[in-house]
Amino acid sequence: MASIVYTPSINELERRFLALLEMAIPRKRFEVCYSIGELSTRLGMPLSNVKVAVFFAVTQTEITRILSLGDLMANVKSILVLSDEDKDTMIKAHTLRPRYVTWIDCDLIDVVTVTKRMVDLYDAPQGSTRKLQADVRT
Repeated sequence: MASIVYTPSINELERRFLALLEMAIPRKRFEVCYSIGELSTRLGMPLSNVKVAVFFAVTQTEITRILSLGDLMANVKSILVLSDEDKDTMIKAHTLRPRYVTWIDCDLIDVVTVTKRMVDLYDAPQGSTRKLQADVRT
């Protein structure tokens, strides 16, 4: 199973996010993609096993590029980190059917917490998923 972080540029915010993510989920490696081409190649691999993705889509252009991946995104549970609450941006963002949407000036701990929960739920080996579901029922 795989999880991806997409960021068109690495800056202090993304570095801090990746460091927090590593502390929250120490045994999990996240693949980091820096371009749509790199992301498209990774998602388009035969038998792609990407289950969870965090997208730093800070412009409408980035959201449009992510949307252009179409069917490659069908089974990916996503988190979007946007730059603003512009109506057009939000309409495009929700086309991706993200599990969580937040903004670039948010508390990154919230994004890390949601990512950890999603990885635990969607990106766990089959036996672990069954155990998690059993724990929830009891």
